[in-house]
Amino acid sequence: MPTSQHPSEEAEWLRKLCKRLRELDTSIDAGELFPTVVPEAGEFVAANPYAFCIATCLDRGTRAEVIWTIPFDLSQALGHLDPFLIDKMDLAEVEAVFARLPRKPRYVNAAPRTVKELTNKIVHEFGGDAAAVWRDANAEKVHRFFNSIYGVGPGIASMAVLLIEKGFGVRFGDAERPAMDIKPDVHTMRVLYRLGAAEVQSTELAVRAARRICPDFPGGIDGVLWRIGQTRCHAAAPDCPNCRLEGLCRKVGV
Repeated sequence: MPTSQHPSEEAEWLRKLCKRLRELDTSIDAGELFPTVVPEAGEFVAANPYAFCIATCLDRGTRAEVIWTIPFDLSQALGHLDPFLIDKMDLAEVEAVFARLPRKPRYVNAAPRTVKELTNKIVHEFGGDAAAVWRDANAEKVHRFFNSIYGVGPGIASMAVLLIEKGFGVRFGDAERPAMDIKPDVHTMRVLYRLGAAEVQSTELAVRAARRICPDFPGGIDGVLWRIGQTRCHAAAPDCPNCRLEGLCRKVGV
């Protein structure tokens, strides 16, 4: 526990922190979690579950604005974003499309295989209906689906579950919520460390910290942590006076 406070004081701090983060989370519009370079791309992802799945599975090591724009770029390059047609393409054809995109994922050599595996599963297991991945499914099953795709780890799979709730009006069961974790990235790890909830900036300790703060639904604070890290708690020159966690943040390392 990264504090020398009395256990009762620490418990009260955690309670207040959870309450504040949950309040702030309700003010975040789903569109803020799907930032894009061009407005049409955000609308495209929000309305197209297959596009959402592509962006989610490619979300590793690149700015969110780029990742959430890539499905739109793919549709422009192909003239469609039809999973049945993409499933019929061979890997070399998909690689050629990625090579000419105006914006690319960080792991551009791995991305075509990721998209091919994702598409194959959506076509052959869900009849081409990407929304069926989560329709009438529990959070564990959805997590397992995303985690099975090439290049997608448990962190991205956790993010997918959380964003499906935010972006598509799905609510998974209350009994599952304690096991729905955050997706630790540079923003969430930095915020949890500076708050004083995690001893160092690491994926493992970030997940543990979120569980300590909101044990009944740790993933419920993922979006707000990410947004604060992106807009206020910058790596250099954090905007502490305008951060709505002011008064609760221990400002570790600031």
